[in-house]
Amino acid sequence: MTTSRSKGALALLLLSSFLSSSSTHAATTTLVDSTGSLNKASTLPPTTFKEDGSSGVVALLTSPGTTGSFFPPVTTVIVDGSILKAPGASLEESTGLARGIGAAAAGTLADAVVLGGVTMGDVEGGLAGTRHGRTLAELFSSVLQSKKSGSASTLIVAVEEASGASSSSSLDADSIKENIEEIFDGVAALVLGVNDEEELSGYFNVEVALVKSSEDVTKVMDQAAKAAATSTKSSSSVMGSKPFSTAFSEIYSTLSSSPDYADPTPVAEAILACNDAYSRAFGMSRAKIASWKHRASRGLLVDKFGMNADSLLQRTLDLFDRDTMAAAGLPSAGEQRLMIRQRLQQRMEKTLNDLFDVQMGILEKKTLKKFNHSLLKKMSKDGLDSAQFFEDNATALRTALFAFETSAALLEIPSLSLTKSNAVRDVTGKLNNALMTFPDSPAAKIKAMKKVEQTVSKKKKPSEGSIDLALDVVAMIRPDGFGNLQGFAGYQLGPHSVTVGCHNDADDPQVIAQFGGVRPPFIRVQPKLKLEVEL
Repeated sequence: MTTSRSKGALALLLLSSFLSSSSTHAATTTLVDSTGSLNKASTLPPTTFKEDGSSGVVALLTSPGTTGSFFPPVTTVIVDGSILKAPGASLEESTGLARGIGAAAAGTLADAVVLGGVTMGDVEGGLAGTRHGRTLAELFSSVLQSKKSGSASTLIVAVEEASGASSSSSLDADSIKENIEEIFDGVAALVLGVNDEEELSGYFNVEVALVKSSEDVTKVMDQAAKAAATSTKSSSSVMGSKPFSTAFSEIYSTLSSSPDYADPTPVAEAILACNDAYSRAFGMSRAKIASWKHRASRGLLVDKFGMNADSLLQRTLDLFDRDTMAAAGLPSAGEQRLMIRQRLQQRMEKTLNDLFDVQMGILEKKTLKKFNHSLLKKMSKDGLDSAQFFEDNATALRTALFAFETSAALLEIPSLSLTKSNAVRDVTGKLNNALMTFPDSPAAKIKAMKKVEQTVSKKKKPSEGSIDLALDVVAMIRPDGFGNLQGFAGYQLGPHSVTVGCHNDADDPQVIAQFGGVRPPFIRVQPKLKLEVEL
C-alpha cells in the first residue's frame, strides 16, 4: 500500500513538472481571474501564437471537482506557452467561471481541446449528468453561437483510471461518444431551434483516451498538439486580425450575457422526446389520411368525413400531449413543446382542409352533372317551351340543392371552421345559372336537333307482311246556276277518305258545250279502291 501511494505521489509530481515546464520558457498570462472578471490589461507576447496559426492552440479544460487528477485543476484562465488552461464547470455554482464559460471561450478559440479530470465513474454513469457534461454544454453553446462549422477541431476526452485499478476494466469509447453527441443535440435544439440539423462532426472530432499515468498525460498532450498543428481550422481563422486576448474577451463577454445552456440533459431529452412524439403522432394518422387522399383522387367521397376527421385530429393531438407531458414542466422544453405541437396541429389542419376542399369540389361537380342530366331528361318529355320549362324545373333545382346540402353536412369539420355555408351559396348560384342557360346550352341544342331528326326521318318499322285496303270516294254536285258558288269538303277516317264538291254551273254555256250540248249530271260519284301489299 505504501509503495502504491509513493508511486502515485511520484506520478503527480512528474505531471506537475510537465504542466509547469512551459513556465520556465514563457511566463503565464492570466486572461480571467478567479472571480470571473476579465483581465483587460493582459497582453500576450507576440511569439505566443504564430500569426499563421501553424503552431495550433490547445485548450486544457480541467475539473475543479476532481481530487488527485492527473490534470491539476486551475481556478483562472491562463495562457501557458501554447496551452490555454481553463477551469471546467461546477455543479454547485452557476455563475462566472463555475458556469464553465471560461472553458467554453478557450475551447472555441482552440484547434484542439483536452477535457481532463474525467473519471471512470463519470463515464459509467453518463457524462450528461456530471460537471463535465455542463462544461461540454457551454463549449457546444459557444461554438454554435459563433457559427464556426465546417472546420472541426479535435476534442480529446481523457478518462482517468487509478494506477492500482484492476486491468479487467474496459473503456467503452463508442458509448462515451454517443453520450457527447446527445449533449450536443440537446444544446443545438435550444440554441438553434428544433428544426436545425447541425451535427457534432461539423465542429469536433471526438476521441477518447485512457489515462493511467503521467506518461499517458504526455501522450495525450502530444496528440493534442499534433492535432492542433494539422487542424484545418486554425486559430487565426477564428480570431481574424484581432489579437488573441481581444478575441477571447469578446467570446467570453458574449457567453457571460447569453442564456445558460449548461444543464441540457433533461431539457434535451424532453425536446428530443417531443420530436419523437411528433413523428409518432403524425405517423399514426398518415395511413388514414393516405387512404382518404386515394379515395378522393378517384372522385369519391369519404364516408362521414367530417366526424372521422375531427376524431382523427383529436386523437393525434391527444397522443402527442400524452407522450410529451413530462416536457410541459420544464421552462425551455415547455416552450419548444408548444411550438412542436403547434406545428403538428397546423400540418394536420392543412391536410384536412385540403381534403375538405377537394371533396366539396367533387360533390359540387356531381350535383351539377346530375342536375343537367335531369334537365335533359325532362326536356325529352316536355320540350323547350321557356316559361313552362323554368316553372317545371324549379322543383328539380330545389331537390338538387337539398341533396347537396345533405351530403355537404357530412363533410363539415366545425372545430376547424370548415362548414358548408360558402359551398351551398356557390352551388345555389351555379344551379340557377345552369337552369337559366340550359335552353341555349350545347347539350340542349344537340338534344333538340336529334329530336327533330328523329321526327323527320321517322320510318315505319319493318313487319312480317301485310295487305292494306283503302277506299277513296269523290263526289261532285252541280246544281243550276252560272258558276258563282263553289265549295269543297273532305273527311278522312284512317286510310279511307271522302271528298265532296259543289259548283252551281249547270246552266253555264261553256260547261254545257263540254258535255256535248247537254246539261252536266246533278251528282257524280267516283269511288277509288287502293290495295297495298307488303311481303
